[in-house]
Amino acid sequence: MTKAFEVTEEVIKEVEECGALGMTMDQTAWSMGVNPSTLFKYKAQMGALNDAISRGRARGIRNVTTNLREQISDGNAQSTMFYLKNQSPTEWANDLQNVAKIQVNLSRISDSELLSELRDDPALLKVVNPPELEHN
Repeated sequence: MTKAFEVTEEVIKEVEECGALGMTMDQTAWSMGVNPSTLFKYKAQMGALNDAISRGRARGIRNVTTNLREQISDGNAQSTMFYLKNQSPTEWANDLQNVAKIQVNLSRISDSELLSELRDDPALLKVVNPPELEHN
């Protein structure tokens, strides 16, 4: 016979730790030896369990963000690009689809056909002739 699940201070700490590790509710439940439906039931009923999940997730994000910022400060270019692409995706996203399209078209078309393509596709024109940044 299985032991009845009881939400104790130890369980709350374990749930918080699982949240900090980025585990889903299902993963958290299974790692604790509990059916996920049981954990979901208690989560809905208990504010302390809900708070532990939120605290854990926030702590995990903070730890990862702190490590990312340290790598950026140390000059890690990949970390810097990752951060910028996620904080300002419209300004820093790679437009690889359009770049690939341009490379294919450039190898197979004449200059007049290229001008026609650029006039017909504003996205291509933007990649080839990006808007100038305002300088203050």
